Amino acid sequence: MIWHMRWLSRKRLVNSGSLFGLLLLAWLLAGPLSCGPGWGEGQTLLFILAGQSNMSGRGDLGQLPPGFPANAGRIRNFSNADVWCEVAEPLDDPRGQKDACSLDLSPGVGPGTAFAQRLSELLPQVDVGLIPCARGRVTLDEWAPNSRLDSLYGSSLRRARLAGKKGRVAGVLFYQGENDTTSRQAVQSWPQRFAALVSAWRRDLGDPKLPVVFCQLGKLAGQWRGDPEFRYWDRLKQRQASVRLPMVRMVVTDDLDLKEDGIHLTTASQMILGRRLAQAMYDLLRRQGQIQAKPSQS
Repeated sequence: MIWHMRWLSRKRLVNSGSLFGLLLLAWLLAGPLSCGPGWGEGQTLLFILAGQSNMSGRGDLGQLPPGFPANAGRIRNFSNADVWCEVAEPLDDPRGQKDACSLDLSPGVGPGTAFAQRLSELLPQVDVGLIPCARGRVTLDEWAPNSRLDSLYGSSLRRARLAGKKGRVAGVLFYQGENDTTSRQAVQSWPQRFAALVSAWRRDLGDPKLPVVFCQLGKLAGQWRGDPEFRYWDRLKQRQASVRLPMVRMVVTDDLDLKEDGIHLTTASQMILGRRLAQAMYDLLRRQGQIQAKPSQS
């Protein structure tokens, strides 16, 4: 299966001696350009993008509409090189990666940019910053709260605190579950483990009401219906729907189109999902009482 492929480590790339490996390593170590002045000088809200491959993104870059995002001047991405840069897909670009634990060598279009575009429309006075922290084919246990910098959770904290110098961490977007559907025990305990993750973010980021929006698993393509690795797919969707936590909202993805691999969302689906995430986050921010803005008519 596509996301079960084991990607080459940087060490193996170097040892291979291949020209391709050397060129790829140089590309990984090259950091993106930093953004210029202007952005983030007013109210700036920052959002952690966490989970696994559908959050990191697997949509085709060539299918993005021209001029997307339309309001790029009000959106920035805290790259994996720990540098604020102009927003561009893939957000989870591995060039200059600082935290190897979240290295993802196959990122594509995810929901993050579409989320930021829509949220900045709903909040015309706000600049939006994105902090991608997802990695493909990980379980929820790999997101268990752990302050070590070589853990996904610890990495997300480190990056959020660095990024927080430019604005306020205002929420988390989370999309995970595909790799937990092989185990009945993992499925049954998913809501409790997710609740512990939410609680930890709120504690460690100093915001007991930090809004969190998570994605329910979508449909499973027919070619995987008999695969034992996905035997509890539908049950996990039910368990996710049972989550009842304050300032937490679930969005559905069941109606969104998949790529031919039968697991990952298409570019068009990711853009739809981004808008759903933005609306859900906007509603939570309004409920939190820290946003006093009227949505635009767009």
